[in-house]
Amino acid sequence: MPTLLRVLTVVAVVAAVVVRQGRGSPLCLRRVLSAPVALVGMGLFTGVGLGGLAAVRALGPADAALLLVGAAAVAAVGVGQGRTLRLETRGGVLWTRMPPAGLGWWLLLAGLRGAMSLVGPGLGAPVAASSATVVLLLGVNRLGQAVALVPRARATGVPAADAVATAQGRGAPARTGWSGSRSGHPPVDGRSAAASPDPGRGRERRRLGREAGTGPDRRAGRGSGRRTSSGVRRERRRGGAR
Repeated sequence: MPTLLRVLTVVAVVAAVVVRQGRGSPLCLRRVLSAPVALVGMGLFTGVGLGGLAAVRALGPADAALLLVGAAAVAAVGVGQGRTLRLETRGGVLWTRMPPAGLGWWLLLAGLRGAMSLVGPGLGAPVAASSATVVLLLGVNRLGQAVALVPRARATGVPAADAVATAQGRGAPARTGWSGSRSGHPPVDGRSAAASPDPGRGRERRRLGREAGTGPDRRAGRGSGRRTSSGVRRERRRGGAR
């Protein structure tokens, strides 16, 4: 892969991570653990990184040594980033946000990578100093962050966003202030559910009332009976008068 395209890819990935951390996002433990693995795999086996097992095996002793030292350094920076991330509870799930002071860790990471680029050629480690190792080192950095972040997140007792989504059987957690409602409307409680009109239930009550003799039809029948009997009595009185 051309060097310019590789550099642009790395810059885009880093920029996306920095913006996401600065704005804050729901904590997804699966992503925290899978992202480092994906980045390390890309850095080892794809054209964005070293390019495969053959290239890894062809590394000289100086390249391997510089890569090990650089990996340890960027992993330590990742641990510092994981400890600096703020943990917040929003909508019943755990969120992470990098404070402005956390940008210093990113500057330190960039400085370490720049130092490797400067000293690598003089030490006989041109591969370790090239842009082919940037994605690999970024994955190691994210792994160090996960090592520090995951225990902190579990200690809070607040569920991660992906855990809530799995428990509720949905693909993503609710982003509204109402728990358990994706549309943003409050959930219906027992009282409002009981007070809500139910046409079917009303028809059933009327049917039972008619069968028991207490419904409106039965009361109407009683009234008509009284009117009929009074009419008979009036006819009898008229006949007697005659």
